[in-house]
Amino acid sequence: MDTLFAISNCFFQLCYRIPFAFILYFSTPASEQKQNPLNLKQRLAASYIKTIVETLPLWLIRSIFDLTGVIEQLANGMYDGEERDKWCRRLKGGDKWDGYLIAENAETDDVGENADMVILYVHGGGLNAGGALISLVVFVKWIEAWKLSHGANTHIVSLEYGLSPEHPFPSARDSLLECYQWLVNEKGINPSKLTIAGDSVGGNLATLAALELLNNPIAYNNTPLPSRLLLISPCVSALTTSRTFETNYDNDCISMGWFDLCLTNSLLNSNLDPACPQVSPLFDCRLRGLPKVWVCVGGYEVFLEDIMSFVRNAKNQGVSVELVVEQDNMHNYAILFPLSRHGGAQKAIKYMSRFLFGEKSVIDQKLKD
Repeated sequence: MDTLFAISNCFFQLCYRIPFAFILYFSTPASEQKQNPLNLKQRLAASYIKTIVETLPLWLIRSIFDLTGVIEQLANGMYDGEERDKWCRRLKGGDKWDGYLIAENAETDDVGENADMVILYVHGGGLNAGGALISLVVFVKWIEAWKLSHGANTHIVSLEYGLSPEHPFPSARDSLLECYQWLVNEKGINPSKLTIAGDSVGGNLATLAALELLNNPIAYNNTPLPSRLLLISPCVSALTTSRTFETNYDNDCISMGWFDLCLTNSLLNSNLDPACPQVSPLFDCRLRGLPKVWVCVGGYEVFLEDIMSFVRNAKNQGVSVELVVEQDNMHNYAILFPLSRHGGAQKAIKYMSRFLFGEKSVIDQKLKD
């Protein structure tokens, strides 16, 4: 009965919000709009996403998240069959972690075999939803583009971590650390060829894991840090007090209610303050020694000010950081191709390629040699 009520409430909310988004888009005078207002696709997406996460039960939200990945895979012929098997293979880390290898020859190659770069990727979803294969199509685009631009063979290990509240903090971070140590210590992959990456809360986990390796080395048998961190629209603070959380709220797809629910579920029984560095790397004063970092954020994002503050703090502590602010774009624009404006997602592929493999392509260098 509660679920039926929630679905009905969601339906009626959408019946109100979607037409209102159309009316607002077409009726607001240009003089009252911001210089570059949301386009209609972004406005509809923000209304839809906020309504879904604010009204439906968690199990149904998770199902919808998973369904979006399935639809994208179906549209690209990758949901089942030989094409999927070629690109994707399940990995098991016992009780510690789970995940998938995404690579051009995933069905035959071992993890890291003949790879120029291995990316350990952590998905977003507020620690409460999402999955390792939601961005499978995006991963394949990255691998193909980087092979074309740099002749690079890239392996992506996408982590399937336990979701909250069933697996509260620090379960997801610890799964990430276990998988990373497996890559280094059991698979023998040189950290110079390892990058930890993530989007949204996955970017938070990537940063927290690197800080754990940096500041508590004995607890991890002095496992070396990866050579790079790649952070897509990372949530670097569990607080919602930044200026852009207010000024950009109507322009972004992040919901305050969803954010608070995810935080409550994730910190269940931990007694951790949301502002502590173990949760919010923005407030960590021990960033010196982190590997070089690439960060991207959309100009419409509620996280914009927090991310810029984190970048400033990291640079002040001697960390090499490259920041890309893509104007007129929403949260996670770099992996949400349909919502990306001005080619933001396509440009992100090029920026990441340069960050991972250098200015000059491997092909050009081989020709010189």
